[in-house]
Amino acid sequence: MAKTVLPSKFQEWKGLDRISLVVHEMRCIFREITKDDFGLDGEIEVVVPKSDGQGYETTGSIIKVQAKSGESYVKQDSDTSFVTPVGKNDLEGWHNASYPVLFIVYHPRDDKLYYKEIKSYVRNTPRVFKTPLYVEFNKAKDEFSAQKYDQILQASAVSPPRISFDQREKLYSNLLLVKRGPRTIYFAPTEFKDYTHIREEISGFVPPFTVVEGTLYTIANLRDERSVLRDYCDADSTEDMPASRWSRDAQYHNEYVFLLNQLLGGHLRRCGLVYNREFKRNYFPRKNDTEEVFREDWYNVRTSRAAPPRIVAKYYRYGLARFWRHLAVNLSFKHIGSSWFLQIVPKYFFTDDGETPCASEEVGPYTTKIKAVERNNHVLNHVLFWTDVLSMRKPSIELSLFYKTVMVIEKEPVSGIANFAIPNDPAIYEDDLSQLEFFSAMALPADFDEDQDENDEY
Repeated sequence: MAKTVLPSKFQEWKGLDRISLVVHEMRCIFREITKDDFGLDGEIEVVVPKSDGQGYETTGSIIKVQAKSGESYVKQDSDTSFVTPVGKNDLEGWHNASYPVLFIVYHPRDDKLYYKEIKSYVRNTPRVFKTPLYVEFNKAKDEFSAQKYDQILQASAVSPPRISFDQREKLYSNLLLVKRGPRTIYFAPTEFKDYTHIREEISGFVPPFTVVEGTLYTIANLRDERSVLRDYCDADSTEDMPASRWSRDAQYHNEYVFLLNQLLGGHLRRCGLVYNREFKRNYFPRKNDTEEVFREDWYNVRTSRAAPPRIVAKYYRYGLARFWRHLAVNLSFKHIGSSWFLQIVPKYFFTDDGETPCASEEVGPYTTKIKAVERNNHVLNHVLFWTDVLSMRKPSIELSLFYKTVMVIEKEPVSGIANFAIPNDPAIYEDDLSQLEFFSAMALPADFDEDQDENDEY
């Protein structure tokens, strides 16, 4: 007589198959336990990269796996968490075992695996053995994926080779070198006390300017009869000086940055970004009232090829919550050594309707959820994405005033070549040194070549 295969077995096997796939993505070994080994379903043998970068090696460290799969193991399910009931004997047995145990649950509706390392879970969970007993999963933090390799190493008490001195690595910063700054600052006496009084009287576009102790300073030519600023100063007394004087003088640091920020602000608006003053970040707005996802194409300067389109604004529904998540960025000019840099700090921005910022207390959990799964390569790609946006697909970032380029910024972040590397990291460097190194960049002059014609192409 043929043997009967219960329907639940297929669900169980599906969960084990998914675990095996994830473990193999980690470059580790997964073995199913075919006999009844006190309820355990499998084991992970930890594998680490070899120090010479030539393949992998086993460590002898084993982590046991207890797997559950199916709706019956998913209780109190929400968008952020769920629990799985467990028996007291099972929980105590896993906790007291001489080896670490991963409790992994396959969630059919999410089509994801979630896990807990039982020893640390019991240690960090108050009243964990109080009935009814269950293991609680946080969906943002506890998803079992290849990105959890470091946590698996920590659970197994294995440390991989951290550094290889047989390889070099290219390290990227989030700094873009300012190749050329504004050439000239024009100034004239004014009766206005500060920037705000003048700005409030002018509607429409105003070139970058500031007011310091009765003098109006601007990078726009006050001798030009078309200048809107001439009506707010004694234009007949206009003088000028090299902008490099301010760029190098700590006394005028804040005023110089103020001028540069105004110039940058106009450029960002041309890039299609919106600035939120309260949260101090620029973000991609939604483009219409019909679509719920907006993407942008971009070119990765690191790989020298087009990258997959990136979601820049998306509408989300989580339970009763409704919100938009926008890609955002904080940009600031930094004076390091004798050079100026534009610093890129990737951010997110959350709105109720595509425009109105979400309440501050709501933003924290939203941000935590996405940041929990981001790693160094994600952040680097954010930085590279923003450099492409700012460049508007040109070889460099060009900030213009009245259709003339007055500032040029490198598109590729400043980088350096380390004489060591993380084995098998994608940043392994093999070519001859060609990219500008960070400490070399710090020694470059902070402004453009005084002999450079302002109409020259960069």
